[in-house]
Amino acid sequence: MLLPEFELHEPVSIEDALKLKKKHGKDARLMAGGTDVLVLLKKKVIFTDTIISLLQIKELSQIKESGNEVVIGACATMAQLSKSSVIKEKFGALKSSCDNLGSHLIRNRATIGGNCCNASPAGDTMPSLMIYDAKVMIESTDGKREVSIKNFFKGPGVTDLAIHEILTGFKLPIPPKNSGAHYIQLGKRRSSEINVVNVGSFLEYDPDTKTIINSRIALGSVAATPIRAQKAEELIKGKPAKEDTFYTAGETARKEDCKPIDDFRGSAAYRQAMIGVLTKRTLQASFEQAQ
Repeated sequence: MLLPEFELHEPVSIEDALKLKKKHGKDARLMAGGTDVLVLLKKKVIFTDTIISLLQIKELSQIKESGNEVVIGACATMAQLSKSSVIKEKFGALKSSCDNLGSHLIRNRATIGGNCCNASPAGDTMPSLMIYDAKVMIESTDGKREVSIKNFFKGPGVTDLAIHEILTGFKLPIPPKNSGAHYIQLGKRRSSEINVVNVGSFLEYDPDTKTIINSRIALGSVAATPIRAQKAEELIKGKPAKEDTFYTAGETARKEDCKPIDDFRGSAAYRQAMIGVLTKRTLQASFEQAQ
């Protein structure tokens, strides 16, 4: 199956990319690593005569610590994120989600911005970005804006991006002391397989009272978009950080927060059951890190 013909643009600055996007509008497709766009073009799922590659824009591939946050460029690859010292040290759940995405070859090309713009409900990096309370950085010729990652996804393959806008990166606040985070994905086989269920959890606790100050739980593959398990989060706030509490959170996430469907990868009942298991496990692992 061959790629259709298209005109390729390779701007070297965000400004040039924005001008091209405004000029071509909905007729142009943005491309970072190309692991999704090129496959969809080959399969004739999407059609375009114009591709705007963002890979030559150096600032979009940077990962840098700035004050109390880390800024990740949209074109940072999964392999790059996995090797980054600041990601390893402060954002272990994000590193884990990058390590679990596809094969080695895919991770060398796939980008975090592309993964999010693809907006698959089963995407690997989205739950991790959600539990770290990331903000999405968006630019257009009209200016810049930021949106919380939890509000960025609108449906399968649909995001908050307007036609003339480009996702340029993410801002992640550095996690506080006495906090931890963990991510687990469950697939039919390791690598190169869309997730059946994926869960990320973040937990901050008070070392004096041993109670939970704050938590964020994100679920993938069990709704039209990646979602926060808000009822589970609210239920365990202020509760003792112990196994019974984590079990209760898992049961609440399973029964009240997710709405999975049946498909060829797994049944809704199986997905729902695994949400309970993986929520408990990720919270327990997060607590162990926080200690």
